[in-house]
Amino acid sequence: MRIQALTTGTVSCKNAFLFAASGPMRQARLFMPGEFSGPLPIHLWVVEHDGRRILVDTGETAAARDIPFARFRVGADDELPAALATIGLTVGDIDEVVLTHMHGDHVDGAVHLQRPVLVHDAELAYARSTVSRFLQRVLRQPLPDGVEYQPVKLDGGPFGAFEASRPLTGDGRVVAVATPGHTPGHISVICIDDEGRHVLLAGDATDTLEQLHARRHDAVGPKPAITVATIDRILAHAREHPTVYLPSHDPESAARLREGSTL
Repeated sequence: MRIQALTTGTVSCKNAFLFAASGPMRQARLFMPGEFSGPLPIHLWVVEHDGRRILVDTGETAAARDIPFARFRVGADDELPAALATIGLTVGDIDEVVLTHMHGDHVDGAVHLQRPVLVHDAELAYARSTVSRFLQRVLRQPLPDGVEYQPVKLDGGPFGAFEASRPLTGDGRVVAVATPGHTPGHISVICIDDEGRHVLLAGDATDTLEQLHARRHDAVGPKPAITVATIDRILAHAREHPTVYLPSHDPESAARLREGSTL
């Protein structure tokens, strides 16, 4: 198995996003004046296993608009085709695509793919809900046109500490697991590498490893307690399995992947 980290530009996030408050001001602070972080990567991942290539998330595009709590720096030469070219691949070399969730910086790059993208059915339903469509319109972050979303159920039963899962390969070494919180249908992808480590491609389950260890909920998830419950599941899983934890926006994720550093 080979797992490679790619990036499609960067995003700077308001500190109120990265270090969320508790209580009624948690989301309101996102729209108030505040300091921003430095540039954070917008990672996606290519998993090569058993003669197939699986793309986890599709990154952002140059059309991304800034929002009150995030500033994007993505050029045309940062988009998915150019990112794949850095490892000698084209979009035609990808056999399967799976999304951790349907926020723009994880789904927008799907416009470059002429194939269905797999989405947890609960996530797709949430993205099409009245609340989500309203926020997409207000924040000027519409879902990309022309993308075929293929809903999938997490019907594979528990996997380690996770309540629901779905194998993505026949041998079960690549599996989607339920990690709700950031969005209700958020998933992560676990790859069991050749050394037996569980490489957890975490999407936005947390923004960083620091947030995971702090057991801190985020600023955008509808129910903070669900985010913390997911964090606790990840930590519980890591106590039972050597786990390399890779959030999409953590500047240290690519290095942890190269080094095989576990929790």
